[in-house]
Amino acid sequence: MTELKKQISASLRKDLEAGELILPSLPEVAMKIQEEVKKKSSTAHSIAKVIMLDPGLTAHFLKVANSPLYRTQNSVQGLPEAIGLIGINSVLNMALTYTMRTMFVNTEGPWKKVLIHQWNEATELAAIVAVLADYLPNFNSDHMMVAAMLQNIGALPLINHLQHFPGLEQEEVETLVEENATKAGLALVKLWGLGKSFEDVIKARHDWMYESTPELDTTDLITIARYHYMKDKQRLEDCPPTSEIAAFRHLEELDFTAEMSMQWIDSAREKIRAIKRMLCM
Repeated sequence: MTELKKQISASLRKDLEAGELILPSLPEVAMKIQEEVKKKSSTAHSIAKVIMLDPGLTAHFLKVANSPLYRTQNSVQGLPEAIGLIGINSVLNMALTYTMRTMFVNTEGPWKKVLIHQWNEATELAAIVAVLADYLPNFNSDHMMVAAMLQNIGALPLINHLQHFPGLEQEEVETLVEENATKAGLALVKLWGLGKSFEDVIKARHDWMYESTPELDTTDLITIARYHYMKDKQRLEDCPPTSEIAAFRHLEELDFTAEMSMQWIDSAREKIRAIKRMLCM
């Protein structure tokens, strides 16, 4: 570890603990959607009026509505129709996927490659967890996808901060992001007011023993997805055995096994690839 990295690491920890790291605000259109969805009087048409303020977001909703997640016999052409298909309760989740993608894509600087890696990992996690949710009761695929992508959201403010230190090596930047992504992500999710369930997901990032509830929940399913992601990348040496991971224990309490979850993913490889294409850069 270089002396510069040591100094920056200490400074980052201090800023995070003091709440002084500069965090990006939730974009205005996402805030307006958040407000509209909360209204008891909201409809597909009233929400569509807000979404249409952003042409890119409008295109994203139509793309999602025609994706493998919601594919119907006929192509969805209109925004109110897309919102009706996706569901009003899922609109904010879909807006967040677009918001995160835009923020990752639009960040420039010497460490953009690190950010792209974080986003690509997040989209693969999201695709895997969406498939897992199909096999289990009481799980909403789009909510699960957003939660999975939020696990890496802390990379955004960290990369923005580290752009000011061109003397760092890329490997050092990657390490600093991994070391601080949980705290930065938690601060960002709190700032955006996304709620405790998403906060728990951030806390569980790379914490294989984390338990937010005594039964299988969103956090567990994303932990299981991350295990399968690591398996696909041949990085299981960084993971404990499934018998030691709380999430898999909760899965077994529903009479499912780790081996079954592997079979679900293997049988849905094409869908995983399709969802990744929908989400990635």
